[in-house]
Amino acid sequence: MVASLASHARTRDENSGLRGRALAALQAAIAVAVASASDDTLEAIVSARNDPGQALAVAPRDLAPAPPERLAAERAAKARTAHFRAEVAEKGGGMFARADVAQLLGVTPAAVDKQRQRGQILGVPYGNEIRFPAAQFKDGTVVAGIKPILAAFGDMNPWGQLQLLVAPLDGFGERPASILDLLSRGVGEDVRLQLTGLARGWA
Repeated sequence: MVASLASHARTRDENSGLRGRALAALQAAIAVAVASASDDTLEAIVSARNDPGQALAVAPRDLAPAPPERLAAERAAKARTAHFRAEVAEKGGGMFARADVAQLLGVTPAAVDKQRQRGQILGVPYGNEIRFPAAQFKDGTVVAGIKPILAAFGDMNPWGQLQLLVAPLDGFGERPASILDLLSRGVGEDVRLQLTGLARGWA
């Protein structure tokens, strides 16, 4: 029994020591990768801060020259993403910075962050900051009915949520209208429930 406990303690200490050496090796490797990284790579690492695996995968890509075709593909993908986001942002009425929303609602920037984290308003990553689609606000307040719709989306990517919020829908009037358009008009509770049901189905 005593021998077994001693053996277990040695194994635990060895594992702890190995973990520490592995951490030190990774820290050294990351330092080299970051020192060699281009601005694009550094931005990609920062954007992936909530995904450690992606950040670690991106970090070393400047240690060796990337094939020209891969660089061209990455540039094309970035251009497509930028075009998509600009188009969706325009359909969402443009984008407000956090300070703009705080002034509009008469609250502090910290309160804006809390509302976004609680799913009361939608904020999307835009470069190194969070921006807020303007169409979700009207007359100095948040349009009624958006909170349950955001809740119905669950953990869907914020850009995906915005894409669905600005997509034209049939069946809610003479012309197709987006969820944000309908909420801005001040639709009744029955329509809000229908829109929430749609959002839940999309999620």
